[in-house]
Amino acid sequence: MNSDSSAAAAAAAYKAAKEAWVTGHTGGSMTEATLITASALTTFIFWSSIQKYHPKSPARQGFQTTSKASKAKIRNSIGSFLLDFITLVVPLLLGCTLFADYAYGYLWPIALLVFAVVVKSVAGPDDKDILKKETKRFKWRDSEDEYTADEQDNAKGDVSKNEGQSSSIENVQDQEEESGFRQRKGARGSDHAAVQLEDLTTDTPKKLKPAKYEENPHKIFLSVYRASMMILTCIAILAVDFPIFPRRFGKVEVYGTSLMDLGVGSFVFSSGVVSARGYLKKETMPFGKQMVLALRTSIPLLILGVGRYISTKGVDYQEHVTEYGMHWNFFFTLGFLPIFVTFFRSLADYVRFSILGTAVAVGKYFRFYQCFLTFGGLEEFIQHAPRVDIISMNKEGIFSFAGYLAIFLVGVDVGLYVLPNDPYFFMRRKSNKKKAKKGKLAMILVSLEFLLSMAFVTSYGILHIPVSRQMANLSYFFWVITFNTGYILCFLLAEIAITKDEPSALAIARAQAKANISTASGSAKILLPPLTCPPLLEAVNRNGLAVFLFANILTGLVNLSIKTLYTPNSQALAILTAYIAIISAAAWVWQVMGWKLKL
Repeated sequence: MNSDSSAAAAAAAYKAAKEAWVTGHTGGSMTEATLITASALTTFIFWSSIQKYHPKSPARQGFQTTSKASKAKIRNSIGSFLLDFITLVVPLLLGCTLFADYAYGYLWPIALLVFAVVVKSVAGPDDKDILKKETKRFKWRDSEDEYTADEQDNAKGDVSKNEGQSSSIENVQDQEEESGFRQRKGARGSDHAAVQLEDLTTDTPKKLKPAKYEENPHKIFLSVYRASMMILTCIAILAVDFPIFPRRFGKVEVYGTSLMDLGVGSFVFSSGVVSARGYLKKETMPFGKQMVLALRTSIPLLILGVGRYISTKGVDYQEHVTEYGMHWNFFFTLGFLPIFVTFFRSLADYVRFSILGTAVAVGKYFRFYQCFLTFGGLEEFIQHAPRVDIISMNKEGIFSFAGYLAIFLVGVDVGLYVLPNDPYFFMRRKSNKKKAKKGKLAMILVSLEFLLSMAFVTSYGILHIPVSRQMANLSYFFWVITFNTGYILCFLLAEIAITKDEPSALAIARAQAKANISTASGSAKILLPPLTCPPLLEAVNRNGLAVFLFANILTGLVNLSIKTLYTPNSQALAILTAYIAIISAAAWVWQVMGWKLKL
């Protein structure tokens, strides 16, 4: 009996220690949080360097084969998974654990860039010379993904020489006049303009069909941004329970900035970006149908929130009550967002979502909420009022919801620029762009980033409103949207730099069809494969919610199985590596099997 009492006392003491471990944090600097997340950008550049220039990379091997089955086998192979995991996931884990103290000195992100340069210099050919020779040999014109007048005349003159070949080219021209070429999502989510090159490798070329028109094609830079954010989130929710994860990275109690505070807002912002797909459709629905669709999305998330609350109470799991409240959790915040956003959809034809979001943040927090926080006793209520009713028990989650709603709305507006080929498609409702205008989008994001930076400087530096994730106040709102807009811009610029001299798949296919060249012949290979989205990151994006749920389940199991607070750093790193490897492998398997969680 005494042993049982001792065990219960020890369990209660450890639970109290765990709750104390995640409370009372004051955070770190914004610069450090930015540098930690910058590792995701440099890992993408590192991965691209290996895939594009190393002769044994899966991308090079897949690009040199003509069989669809062989391409899929290489893409879904264990070697491809290990390459993605080692180059894209492990550096993020090391950056916020073992190398955390060095990230502030720019060493880790710079080291990854150095690795990328070394790979290109040692293993890679001179891409400029190769592309110059290939362009001269194939005579493609890739700026608008179409033939010049001279090339069209030459193609028509080839009828007498090769009837089958000319019919293929004329088929391309005729179909382009009818509908135009657009990027499309290729097999298993390929993110570049996709044409099956193997169809052109036979002696008699098959018909070359343009891709089906799609207003909001998948974008490589956006997929990498979202997946990297999800992986960092999954790492942090378990790593925060180990001493190897610096306490300054954990969620701040009241005022301050940290890596996890930035991650929470970024998760909401990225959800808003992808939610813009629904607003890009030309069809208009009555409000009732829109609300039904919103409820279909919200109800499963709210059920998950209830399930998390019940399971947490059932196993006597440690709680951070001052994070959201006694009953509220992050799933409730995510669950209520689609319902409230639906009320703003009818206004989208008259005012931008970003203006609506800023109105929610500024109108509520500066004119009303911030005044009551400072002069009306609301801050005192949130921090010290007894929890006697449902509102006071969940005061943090309830009062912070409007801030997350504002962040989500701005994310939707950024998505309306980022997702279509034409950044102004949402305003014009028509576009004649045959390929994504990345340069135009970059200029828009630079302008938007400048305006947001000025707004953040005003709220944080001039008005002296400290950042508070707990209350999602005005400075937190501007900090999150400024960071994420700039983050997307950096990934876009990286993609532009990597693909600067890269011909599209359609341009390559046209040139090969015109010259009747087989990619299987050693002398006619296109030596540098086009940039694609990393398969592992595609897998994470495909089942983002399932990955997040799985990570939460594994986090709970690990915390129930071992005493994380007393785990040595070497053992903690091994556990975290196995944990994120299991999550990555699960996402990979779900992708290969074609399984997707739908809400």
